[in-house]
Amino acid sequence: MSPKIPRPKAVTGFTIERRSSCGKIYTTVTLSPGTAVPMEIFVRFGKAGGCGSAMADGIARLVSYGLRSGLEATDAVKALSGIGCHLGSNTCINCVAESIRLVLVHLDTGRDLNDLIEEAALAEANAVSAHEFN
Repeated sequence: MSPKIPRPKAVTGFTIERRSSCGKIYTTVTLSPGTAVPMEIFVRFGKAGGCGSAMADGIARLVSYGLRSGLEATDAVKALSGIGCHLGSNTCINCVAESIRLVLVHLDTGRDLNDLIEEAALAEANAVSAHEFN
């Protein structure tokens, strides 16, 4: 891995609100000024704290360190996707992975990020409904 790039004092980013089995999750993905690729993430729970928030903060720090050291954002998404818990598959970690993925789609296609978020939420709701009927 490459040496970690220093963090500038100000960066552009996107904050995405998602609902998970754990409640609201806010994921901020910041972009490197020179390349406009994700360079760090921050994760906050809506009203929850405790162990879940501490775990999310630790994961965000590790992913951010990786991104600033040469980790591809798509590899971070792959690593975080599919992690489940006793509350089901709509976990906070999956929401973080999905938020990063949505920012990548926005950056690659120029599509409106709010539209992408709505489409993802609708697809998720449809998947849950289909699962309930089976």
